[in-house]
Amino acid sequence: MKHVFDGILCLPVTPFRKDEVDTATLRRITDVIIGDGADGLVPTGATGEFPYLLHGERRKIWETVVDEANGRAKVIAGTGAISTKEATQFTREAKDVGCDGVMLAHPMLMQANDAETYEHFKAVATKVDIPIIMYNNPGFGKSMSPGVVAKLAEEFSNIVAYKEDDFLHPRFTEIIRRCRDKITLFTGSPAAYLSFLTHGGHGALIAEFQAFPHLMNGLRDSFTRGDHEKALYYHELILRMFNIIDTYFVGASFWGRYKAIWRLRGLDMSFDVRAPCTPVKPEQLERSRPEFLELDVGDDWYVK
Repeated sequence: MKHVFDGILCLPVTPFRKDEVDTATLRRITDVIIGDGADGLVPTGATGEFPYLLHGERRKIWETVVDEANGRAKVIAGTGAISTKEATQFTREAKDVGCDGVMLAHPMLMQANDAETYEHFKAVATKVDIPIIMYNNPGFGKSMSPGVVAKLAEEFSNIVAYKEDDFLHPRFTEIIRRCRDKITLFTGSPAAYLSFLTHGGHGALIAEFQAFPHLMNGLRDSFTRGDHEKALYYHELILRMFNIIDTYFVGASFWGRYKAIWRLRGLDMSFDVRAPCTPVKPEQLERSRPEFLELDVGDDWYVK
């Protein structure tokens, strides 16, 4: 297996103040996420609001995270774009900045067939010599077939991993069966993490690590040492976390949820998300606070 990235990779939010990237807060959360035990950070993924960032803002974010990480954790740039040409350009820039790799989405805003998907990844992989994580999200377009995932994994040495955000069980278990000995396989949701590990997947590439890192670390560590009862305990807390989010953050954009939870952790992060997205309201956060604090949080959860 091409073993380049592993463990738990975190998708940080992009902090804004007055609609500008807040690099000081970005540095702070980078440091906290690394301290919490993430094996890598993936800025400018969907959680980082990449569709709403200007070109220069993406590069600024990568430069900030690479500088702050300073080799303590891998930095993998989200380089997804509407066209293959732009995705290639972003991927080149990520390499120039010094990122350890990129997370490249499958073709977006179209129902791409296998041939189109294959050519999209082939074009970038052959033009930029950098480790690539394939990213599949049905919200972007048509999910990649298990066959094309396996073909890309076999044919390109710099395609080293795959992130799954389509949680149809027969589909993702077939990808695991076909690819687990070829590339690293990441789930995109903590709710699927235990199932992913049980079926032979390898890791998680998730936003939620920045919110409740002890739940993700706890599940991974329990599973690794064979304590499946404790792993199930953390899995059920993760499901409870999502239930709280769905109950109290109605109407808020996905990435806005985690900006709000950073505030619960004690960080002075703005609720701001970029228009046309919707932030969490302060009163929503306050109503959710007692519920979130029952998720086995300890003193080390709070940002000092």
